[in-house]
Amino acid sequence: MPGVAAFDVLMDDAALVPRTAGIPAADAATVVANHRAHRAASWAAVVASLVVPDRALAEVGRAAGDDPVAVSVVNTGGAGGLVALAGRSVSGVEVVAVESALRDLDDLAGNAARVVSAAGELGDQVSVFVELPQAYGWVRAVEHVEAAGLFGQLRTGGSEPEDVPTAERLAEQLSVLVEADLPFRAAGGLRHAWPTLDHGRVVEHGFVSVVIALAALVDGAAVEEAAELLRLADRHRLVAAVGGWDEATGSRVRRRLRRLAAPDLGGAVEELELLGLSGLL
Repeated sequence: MPGVAAFDVLMDDAALVPRTAGIPAADAATVVANHRAHRAASWAAVVASLVVPDRALAEVGRAAGDDPVAVSVVNTGGAGGLVALAGRSVSGVEVVAVESALRDLDDLAGNAARVVSAAGELGDQVSVFVELPQAYGWVRAVEHVEAAGLFGQLRTGGSEPEDVPTAERLAEQLSVLVEADLPFRAAGGLRHAWPTLDHGRVVEHGFVSVVIALAALVDGAAVEEAAELLRLADRHRLVAAVGGWDEATGSRVRRRLRRLAAPDLGGAVEELELLGLSGLL
């Protein structure tokens, strides 16, 4: 069984971001209270930050009060939004990370360069995750982000069916990030440990399946093999795959996979326990 360190500080609490859950987000006060409960629970070691849309920062800050909560901000303002965030101070929150999606699909590499430049305003203490949509210039955008020492982000799902990449497409994206040695976060739709399938097609990716596919690619598997692992819904095989890790495997995977955004953190933990993987926590 892999050591706890392989899963430490892995899961971002994305309960406040409705597009990742496909359901309306709870109010800030409830989310902050639940996040604090996660941090006090037996699985606290896996908990990273609370994901907060930039427009909800002040509301979360008021809910947190005098005990600031570590947050990962969803920047909706592009490069300009990053600059504005760098000059903003909100009591009740400690910004430890920011995610910013590239939106100029006609010039993805140029958009990446602008985001990289603006991210320099945030300081070294803030981790920056650049969401990389699949479009022309995608590989060059990955190279820009890696060269700047920032992190990538892959959208693994969302509130609409078209937000879910096919197993083949996600495997190819994972392969490019591994080849570029770009650490990243997986975000969107990761509500369950195993994938939801419809006649062999993935309609919702599973977070354990994503981790297993990534581990295989790191160890030299072909993209086609990784795609099959992304479709792996057999719980016994999921357990066998992760249970066969040693410390070195866990370290190799975590060097690439920095965060998983979990829209239902408590549910994710329950499913790990159902799989008999509670020893990871």
